[in-house]
Amino acid sequence: MEQEDESEGAAAEQQADEAEEQLADDLLLHFERVLHSDPLIDEVGFLHPTQFGSLGCGQDGDSASQAPEFQHRYFWCRDHKLAICSEILPKLYRAARDAYYNTRNAPSQAVHLMSLTKVLLILCPDMLTAWNSRKMVLSEKYDFTKLKDELQLCALILSYSPKNESTWSHRRWVLKQVAEQHQDMAQLVEKESVLVKEIAERSKMNYRAWRHRCWLIPYMTRKQVLDELKKSTRWSELHVADNCCFHYRRVIPASCTARQLSRERRGFCQLGVRNLHALEG
Repeated sequence: MEQEDESEGAAAEQQADEAEEQLADDLLLHFERVLHSDPLIDEVGFLHPTQFGSLGCGQDGDSASQAPEFQHRYFWCRDHKLAICSEILPKLYRAARDAYYNTRNAPSQAVHLMSLTKVLLILCPDMLTAWNSRKMVLSEKYDFTKLKDELQLCALILSYSPKNESTWSHRRWVLKQVAEQHQDMAQLVEKESVLVKEIAERSKMNYRAWRHRCWLIPYMTRKQVLDELKKSTRWSELHVADNCCFHYRRVIPASCTARQLSRERRGFCQLGVRNLHALEG
């Protein structure tokens, strides 16, 4: 009798584990569909289960692909804003992690790999292995559209984790890929400067964001550098206690001087080559 009870208990426990695993897989699949249905999501929030009752459901803007159970209990997406129930985060992360490790070495699964790493990095942006997998896929063939999508993903993560160094580092990697193919970086640099300003407004003393802005200086035109000095003057007047801006203003002239010296050095080298050719002639 006791053996029967133990076997029934083990069977029930196994059935419960299988149901839990199936739920996690379903949550992962649904989350991937939500992200795919709205690639312009620009803000993520992780809410307590009790807060989902205050969110309106079934109105215009909801994703048509959302299953009612998941839509009301675990996910909410409207107007490019995404909310995720904190209750499911451990299950969702484990399912995404396991699926990622089963997929990352399959070269034919690049699209699925990008989808899984996007889920993983939204849940855990410090996972460097996932960032590196995305770099490998993006490095196979230059695609400006995909690189812009990558900047969108970084901006999404920085909206709730503005001091995440892994995300800032990956963003700079993406910009380098673009710079190697496009000589004119003025428009992208302008957008980056605006992004840093918005993040600095929300996240005080964010030296990672300001360091990213310093990194952009060599890609700026002379006009953009002068504009940056004017903008930073106004910003520093409104944020006296944030010394990151003062460091940024100190870097701008030094970077301009270094760039000017580099140009003069190249000019001298070119002049020397021409003189050498003249002597040989």
